[in-house]
Amino acid sequence: MNKKKMHKLAIPMAVALLVQGALPASVMAAAEVSAKTISAVEMIAAPAQVKVSLEDAIKLVKNNFTIPAAYTKFTSGYNNYNERETWSLNWNSTDDAGGSFNAQVDVSTGEIIHMNSWNPASSSSQTSVPKYSYAEAKDIAQGLVNKILGDRLNQMELVPENTQITPVIDYGYTTYSVQWKRVANGVAFPSNGVSVQVNAYDGTITSYSLNWSKESIPDPKDVISADKAREAFVKNNLLQLQYFLNYGIRPLDSQEKDAKKDALLVYKLSNQSFSGMIDAKTGEPLKLNSGEWLNSDAVMEAGGGMGGMAKSSENALAPAEQKEVDDASKLLTKEQAIESAKKWVEIPDSLTLRGANLGLEGGLSQKRVWSFDWSQEESADGYNYVYARVDAATGEVLGFSAYSPNPQPKGPDAIDRTAAKAIADAFIKKIQPDRVQQVEYLEVMDNGQKYPEDQPNHDFSYERVVNGVHVPGNGFSVSVERNTQKVVSYNMDFADVNFPDIAQAMDQKQGEDTFLKKRPLELKYVQINKNGQLSDIRLVYQPKMDNSFAVSNIMDAQTGEFLDWQGKPIKEQPRPYNFGDISGSFAEEEIRLLGQAGAFGEYGDQFRPDEHVTVKSLLSSMLIAKNGVWSYQGLSDEELLKQVKELGWVKENLSLNDQVSREFQAKLVVRMLQLEKIAQLEELFQAPYEDADTFSDGSLGYIALAKGLGVMNIEGNTFESTKKMTRAEAAYALVKALQSNR
Repeated sequence: MNKKKMHKLAIPMAVALLVQGALPASVMAAAEVSAKTISAVEMIAAPAQVKVSLEDAIKLVKNNFTIPAAYTKFTSGYNNYNERETWSLNWNSTDDAGGSFNAQVDVSTGEIIHMNSWNPASSSSQTSVPKYSYAEAKDIAQGLVNKILGDRLNQMELVPENTQITPVIDYGYTTYSVQWKRVANGVAFPSNGVSVQVNAYDGTITSYSLNWSKESIPDPKDVISADKAREAFVKNNLLQLQYFLNYGIRPLDSQEKDAKKDALLVYKLSNQSFSGMIDAKTGEPLKLNSGEWLNSDAVMEAGGGMGGMAKSSENALAPAEQKEVDDASKLLTKEQAIESAKKWVEIPDSLTLRGANLGLEGGLSQKRVWSFDWSQEESADGYNYVYARVDAATGEVLGFSAYSPNPQPKGPDAIDRTAAKAIADAFIKKIQPDRVQQVEYLEVMDNGQKYPEDQPNHDFSYERVVNGVHVPGNGFSVSVERNTQKVVSYNMDFADVNFPDIAQAMDQKQGEDTFLKKRPLELKYVQINKNGQLSDIRLVYQPKMDNSFAVSNIMDAQTGEFLDWQGKPIKEQPRPYNFGDISGSFAEEEIRLLGQAGAFGEYGDQFRPDEHVTVKSLLSSMLIAKNGVWSYQGLSDEELLKQVKELGWVKENLSLNDQVSREFQAKLVVRMLQLEKIAQLEELFQAPYEDADTFSDGSLGYIALAKGLGVMNIEGNTFESTKKMTRAEAAYALVKALQSNR
């Protein structure tokens, strides 16, 4: 154990207490399994026509990857999926700690198409900070890809990466993802390419994946121009003005809890054509048939959030709690709510009420809702489960579902989709005669696909429309059983929010111009998957998607900013920072590590190392460095101060705009390392600097510990306790402190 030296500390015991961590042991290089004759256990039956034998496959993998010597248990398998035959090779450790190395080799071509390695010892042997940068990981990955694929690397381009956040300290298994996408005929094929995962701490390859379609790639010579694609994009209204509802977590103890929320006016890529795809041959929105889907790169989406949370009780009723009691007295009883449900859904006598719950519905709703479920143990036919939700204040049925695990085959009285829709329409008119005027029937499912004509249950969706603008996620859904001709499922969601006037939004043309300026249409290849099999490759135009933190499918219709899933500007999302003004700084490495962790991002990719650091900047960066970037995301100034005080880092009354003195920096470091009790034993310490007589009362121990740990960049024999810290000095102290505790 390599213990940190403590200068001028009086008692050696304090030294032992300070060095709670040790420098990590050097990482042992993994030994390759020695070449050996393939044993009987490794040989399995396979079709006679295979071009690459099992023995060949094993040698291919061992020639390109290092398999830990401890992984002595070997098994293999033969697979045929998507018209691709592969050998599956598996090495496993027999130790209690475990560990595995798996690979797949194409039987026909000898391509290694997948590798994954898991070593449980890696996380325990990691250093306190990543040893490798993304650039170094990219070089390691490129060396592997060159070795395996050779000249094929020239048919790919590196996917730019600026979104990977790497913790300063990590208790798990952090890797860098390095990806190349295929390019054919000068056109990107994003779902084809190679991906490599590199361990940030020891530089080992932990994963390799190759996707390279064998199907014929169409020539782009007959495609429409980008201008024609834009005309089709506009003509088909693929960017739509919508109201966006934030279903994120509601605050528990703030004035916002009971405030009525505002919907946001946004422009969003419509669901009718795979996030804005135009068939580059026909000039029409891309449409797929039933049973087809895209085998494509991931599409950026934004969704809803989590539900509400329950409030804890106290012995004495606070005003808010008394209000809750008063409100509850006005709600329907369980029996009254059940009677409301029975008006709309049949509850067979054979079913037993298994659960009844009264609670606050999550998301945007302020409703108190009764939830019921009825079921029976066994049922030869009919429904054996019914679920219902009832507004506890009004008695409105918000939803129900009747379910049978044994759907009946199509009977002589089975109705088609047209007849079922008439039943669904009539049901909504009856149960919600006013709101039925506020919805629009959705003719097709997402991406323009038609509903199946012949299903046990016919499903229908009706979307809410306000001021002529759609409100996705709001409206009705209804299912009609084809044999019984009954409504077996119903759900209603009408959020009680403020809808801003659409006059506040930029007009359609301005919205399209703004969106397409930031995400211009680009030509790309996509591949169709038909009934589980890879099918033809097509050329499409689609708004450009890249590995950038700055774009999404949703744009604020007033400001033109891209928004995240909560409706907040996406530029405020955590991201790594590649500071361009730190070269030559004594703290260059420490600043780089903090930037990759998402800290000190007030000025974007400029760090300003010589500027004095503020309390807010340092405290927020401490949280990010110690607990991860999401520990600070979304915190208000008040919440930041509350959290650091609860952690015991701050005990003074201060302003977040204050500058940080050297003395306060020393206290923050010691408190973060949980060494304050030692610092308060001042009799243990001798004066660490010549100007100790200028130290504030009670600060000697903190300053002595900071010097002993070597966490502050102080030159000379004076400390100058009131001198203000620069951002570079603060970054240096923060990283060195975290390293000292490992």
